Amino acid sequence: MKSKRILFVKLADRFLENEFVFQQLGPHYLQSYLAQQGIPSDLLILFEDESKRKERLSRENAVPDLFQLTMLIIECTGMVIEQPFNTSVFSDYNIIALSVMTPQAEDAYLLSTLLNQEFPNVTTVIGGSHARYYLNEVVNLPAEMSFDFIVPQDGWKPILEIVTNPINQRNKSKVLSHKFSDLGGITAPPTRPIPLMERYNFEIAGVKAFHTITALGCPFSCNFCEASCENLRRFSYEMISKDLQEIAKCHMELGRSRYGVMFFDDVGLMNPDQVEKLSQLIKTNGFTTWRAFTHAYLVNKYKESILKPFHSTGGRRIGMGLETGSQKSLDLINKRNGKKQYVREHYEAVKIANKLGIAVDAFTMIFPWEEESDLEQTTKMIRFIAENPVAGLDEKGRPLKNSVDSTMMTPYQGTVFSKMIGLGEIKGVKLKNNLDYTSYFYKGLSGKSGWPYEETVLSKERYEKEQKLRNSMRPAYR
Repeated sequence: MKSKRILFVKLADRFLENEFVFQQLGPHYLQSYLAQQGIPSDLLILFEDESKRKERLSRENAVPDLFQLTMLIIECTGMVIEQPFNTSVFSDYNIIALSVMTPQAEDAYLLSTLLNQEFPNVTTVIGGSHARYYLNEVVNLPAEMSFDFIVPQDGWKPILEIVTNPINQRNKSKVLSHKFSDLGGITAPPTRPIPLMERYNFEIAGVKAFHTITALGCPFSCNFCEASCENLRRFSYEMISKDLQEIAKCHMELGRSRYGVMFFDDVGLMNPDQVEKLSQLIKTNGFTTWRAFTHAYLVNKYKESILKPFHSTGGRRIGMGLETGSQKSLDLINKRNGKKQYVREHYEAVKIANKLGIAVDAFTMIFPWEEESDLEQTTKMIRFIAENPVAGLDEKGRPLKNSVDSTMMTPYQGTVFSKMIGLGEIKGVKLKNNLDYTSYFYKGLSGKSGWPYEETVLSKERYEKEQKLRNSMRPAYR
């Protein structure tokens, strides 16, 4: 029997200012997992080039068009093809699997419609965070737009089942939901093909860097987050070590003697023992610098014991969610599973890190219930972060500087805030009816997305004015 040809598709990131900043790791984990079982697969990266993007954004109510995208095909044989979008590419495959974040869903639905029309015998699969958090929507897509398989949780076991078992044509999508209790059995790090990696342009403290993760899930309870209180599952240090070896190898193949890595999960720096182990892996693999995320209360709790191993192995920037300078808003967020967190801890965490020579990337939000006093308190905090001196230089000899990021809070479907607002528990805030969550996002084009509110305490224009002021405090480099 002829073996099935498998194509993993990474969709365009139309909502980002630059598509080639971070890998979307899901397809790469699954590709390496199948390769471990002796099953080859290809990658398709869809992206919108800069001129096409500018042209689209210049048109009012522009509709996304797949045929305006570019295809980067990376075959398991090593062959690389870059070409305008062409449907003939899909005729070579039996299984086409899409990894989809919610802002990519519109393109995912366009592609599934096209595949169903032109290649009805191709098996289509959707996974990723959109399938997880908007499962009901995906299950109930119109027949012409639907997928054969929906994978809302871990993809490793379902993709192997899809690839190795006979597939009967069906009239209804099949949900394959599987979640490992722990990730110790995952030993294959994500693929990192050089023709793709060389396109990514991200720096940490003046050094080119790639990114990875140490875990899935998050133990914290932020009421604005779809992933709040998800089971924290860590990859083994053996797997992380293999991944760091591969990342270092990629950097060196690209001619870099100095290189960095960013850990993109929420739990990179959680306690001194964990940070010490991670720091040793960084040192062993020759990284010049690295970046990870932590939490203000952890920095206050552990102080130097959590940050010194990080700094001594080149760590120069940490990310922290310092969402607000308003105690009222911070209490509503409920970051610590019901335990009190104080705004003063945000200030102290920044001071502790900066004194050790570590810059802070602070992520903040504007909330729809906020009054002038709340805005004033958060802008005061952001100004402090932006102006507080960092005791150190980056790898280009420039003074390290803190950075701030201000975005509008969107109460995504399934979040506690969405439920609270829907029940009228937050005074002065109402959501629009029939929200299309594919047009809402926290990161990307000026930190803006759709406006989900029918009613807010202050006007949209007032909040946007404050957002613009806050983002103007960002440094020219970081």
